[in-house]
Amino acid sequence: MNDVKAIFLDMDGTILHKNNLVSEQSASIISTLREAGYKVFLATGRSHDEIKYLVPNNFEVDGIISSNGTLGVVHDEIIFQHSLSLNSVNEIVRRAQEQHIYYEVFPFEAQRAILKEDREWTTAMLQGDVPPGNVGESEWSSRKDALEHKVNWVSNIDFNSFSKIYLFATDYDAITQLRAQLVEDQDELQITVSNSSRYNAETMAYNVDKGTGIKEMIEHFGIQQHETLVIGDSDNDRAMFAFGHYTVAMKNARPEIQALAQEVTSLTNEEDGAALYLQDKFLI
Repeated sequence: MNDVKAIFLDMDGTILHKNNLVSEQSASIISTLREAGYKVFLATGRSHDEIKYLVPNNFEVDGIISSNGTLGVVHDEIIFQHSLSLNSVNEIVRRAQEQHIYYEVFPFEAQRAILKEDREWTTAMLQGDVPPGNVGESEWSSRKDALEHKVNWVSNIDFNSFSKIYLFATDYDAITQLRAQLVEDQDELQITVSNSSRYNAETMAYNVDKGTGIKEMIEHFGIQQHETLVIGDSDNDRAMFAFGHYTVAMKNARPEIQALAQEVTSLTNEEDGAALYLQDKFLI
């Protein structure tokens, strides 16, 4: 790994704890890596605007790929941006409404949105502090926080551009069925479909994913593909593993995700496994 110049880190399940925060220890190691000359990037399914709430004060990286490759930002400069069409957004929302699948629409120019007409049933889905069944604690708390603080309840979806739509259900069969339908209709709808847990789905612009985002980011910096290392844990990291030269999965990743990577961390995200792996490989 002597040729590594760029490190790409997933967030949820990788550098985020289940409380949806990056630890001070991970932030410190990332800072030390950058001081040592490595470029460190985030490659996340999260929207760009919510990242600041997940990291310590003064947390810095060299660039951020957000919404699964949809947006690339370097020091507040937009390097690339790919939007869903309004027609696609409206059709996906219609399907979610029809099946009572929770959804959040993410415009580039405004906070995430849900139609006012769906407020009653979307809110009812998220009653209780304890997640039902096998739904992850971090995903459940993120949804409740979104409803309370981050969702813009709108009468119409009439924004100019969209980074993604997030879809969620506590019913595993229901979200799996909708995700499969969207995958089948990707070409027709001109979308890309991914997921970061078994209880969600995310739709982005056509032929856009974390892998394409990394490609665009390294081209901006003049870094070669063989100089990249990626760390992730979930299905939306598959494209990142396919593109990255050195690939590392988290100990807490499912076996089928670990099988895609060359190495697996010895510690979980709750134990700062990604940062400590990097410290061991590049700083000691």
